[in-house]
Amino acid sequence: MSLTYTAWVSRRIIKYGGIWIGGFTVLYLIISWGIAAYIAAHPPYIPPDVKFGVLPKIVFPDKQFTKKTFTAQLPNDSFPVYKDQAKVYVIVRPDNTFLALNLDTQTAANLKFTDKPDQVKYGVYQFKNDTLNQTLTMNVLDGSFVMKYPYESDQLLLNPTQMPSDKDAILAAKNYLSSADKMPTDVSDSSIKVSYWQIKYDGLKSVTSLSDANIVRVDFFRDNLEDKYKFVGSDVNSASISVLVTGSSVDGKKIVEVDYKYTNIDKEIFSTYPIKTSQQAWDDLEAGNYWPASDIPGTSVTIRNMYLAYFEPVTLTNYLEPIYVFEGDGKFVAYVPAITDKYVK
Repeated sequence: MSLTYTAWVSRRIIKYGGIWIGGFTVLYLIISWGIAAYIAAHPPYIPPDVKFGVLPKIVFPDKQFTKKTFTAQLPNDSFPVYKDQAKVYVIVRPDNTFLALNLDTQTAANLKFTDKPDQVKYGVYQFKNDTLNQTLTMNVLDGSFVMKYPYESDQLLLNPTQMPSDKDAILAAKNYLSSADKMPTDVSDSSIKVSYWQIKYDGLKSVTSLSDANIVRVDFFRDNLEDKYKFVGSDVNSASISVLVTGSSVDGKKIVEVDYKYTNIDKEIFSTYPIKTSQQAWDDLEAGNYWPASDIPGTSVTIRNMYLAYFEPVTLTNYLEPIYVFEGDGKFVAYVPAITDKYVK
C-alpha cells in the first residue's frame, strides 16, 4: 500500500468521520432539547406536601349579610382552571413581645414620638406628640400602626392654597414611611394608587378630581405574588398601607393619617396545599359560604369575573392563604377560602 493511498484513505476517514460526529452531535442536541421541552410542558406530578399540617381557618371581619342568588357570566363562558394545589406562605411574627416593643419604640422615635407610650390593651401602645397634636397607636403583636392628626377639625386644611400633585403626594408618603424604615420592598411604582378626597363633618368623601379635593390618599398595593396572584384585603378599595397627604406646608400637617397593616411574608418558606376547583368554589358561593368584601342591595348578582388571590389577614395568624375572588355587577365582591376543608380547622 502506497503512502499516497494511505493519505487518501486517512483524509476520507477524517472527512466523513467529522461529518458523522457533527451529525450525531446535532441529533443528540435535538433529542435532548425535545426531551427537555417535553418535561417542561409535562412536569412530573408532585402532590401537595401540607408541611404545616391543618391550617387555621381564615377569619374575616364580622359582617351581617343576606345570601344572594348568583348567575355566572364569565369570560369565555367557563370557570378558570387552576392547578389542584397552591402555596401557603409563612407570615413573620415577633417571637418576643418585649423585643417587639423596643423595636416599635424606635420606629415611633423615628416618627417624632419620643415620649413613653401608654398601654391601651395587651400588645397595643399609644404614643403622643403634643407639639404636633398627633397620636400613634401601635400593635406590637402584628406590627400594625395608625398615625393620626385630627384633620377633620382643622379649618385651615379645608381650603388649601395648593394641593400636591400625584407625584409629590407619593413622594411625601414614601419619605414618611422611609423615615421609619417602613417602606415595603414589594410595592413598585405601578402598584401605588392615588385618590382624591374632601374633608366632611362625617368623614371623608371621595371626589373625582384634584381641584375638588383637600386631601390626597396614597395607597401602597403589593405587587402580585409570583407575578400573577393579587393580594386582597377586607377593604377592596384600600391597600394594607395608606397615607393621607394634605396641601399644608406646616410640620405635622402634611401627613395627617397613616394606616399601616402590612404583614411580613417569608416568600422562601411555604408549603403546598390542595385547593378547591373553581366549580367547588362556585358551589360554596351559591350555598352562601362566602364573605362579602363589597356587598350590594338586592337578592341577585351576576358574577363577571373570578380568580385566585391571597387574603391579607386581619387577625393574628402565621399563614398567608389563598382565596377565590368573585366580582359582580354593582361592584359586588365576595371571597371564598380556597384550601380544601380537610386541611382547615
